[in-house]
Amino acid sequence: MKTTTIFILLLAIFAITDGNLIAQEIEVTPGTLMFNVNPGASQTQQIFVRNKAKTEQSFIFNLADWLTDEMGEVKYFNPGTTGRSCAEWITITPSLVSLQPNESVRVNVTMLVPNDNPSTKWAVVFVESAEEKTGPTAIDKDIQMGLKVSARIAIPIYQSPSGNTLYKGTIEGLTESVGDDGARSYNSVVINVGDKILNCKIFFTILSLETAEEFTSDPIEFSLLPESNKNVEYKLEEPLEKGRYTVTAILDYGYNDELEGIQLDIEVK
Repeated sequence: MKTTTIFILLLAIFAITDGNLIAQEIEVTPGTLMFNVNPGASQTQQIFVRNKAKTEQSFIFNLADWLTDEMGEVKYFNPGTTGRSCAEWITITPSLVSLQPNESVRVNVTMLVPNDNPSTKWAVVFVESAEEKTGPTAIDKDIQMGLKVSARIAIPIYQSPSGNTLYKGTIEGLTESVGDDGARSYNSVVINVGDKILNCKIFFTILSLETAEEFTSDPIEFSLLPESNKNVEYKLEEPLEKGRYTVTAILDYGYNDELEGIQLDIEVK
């Protein structure tokens, strides 16, 4: 599995607020950090940060947890508070830097995995442009070191040991909905029941039981974290002729050519 393919959709949802300000003030690479550290070992990777503003800026690096819901929306949590968090295994040095205009810095991100934990985990590091706070608000405990965040970029961090190959997904609950205008849509749920991030492709096929003509949709692609599920909807663009059909939703998650499928028989009157 190619990591660039696996994570492209996950990365898209990490376009954090104040996009124009971020583009003007901060340049951060890479867009994601992938660790494959086996239990009991450690690995260090780097984040490169450049100050693109016209004045000196300070940058802080804060860790957090995150999860996605069934619609793919990201929700953030305090570090170390979700079951799949690796935030407590991560050390960032330095945690605060000050850069002159166009100056850059390399920041080390070290992952130290406990001896007894081979599971896939994840977290996020926020690279935040900050300015010093003064007055009573400078003691706000929610702001690190008396700094006020003005813009930030989120870099997702994934840890999955190279020895862990538990790829497994399933697709369930295929249903049909018919709108007032006769338009048909099909819904199903994809579930990651394994312990690796899945690169999912969902195909819908519609087979006429009377003419044997078959139509296959373009793939719906997304990545899915362990212990997560996603609702998938396919809207049929053209109306179906009268007759009996079999609708099949097929899940391809890119490992050993394994496919999962579910069928639904319908009749168009």
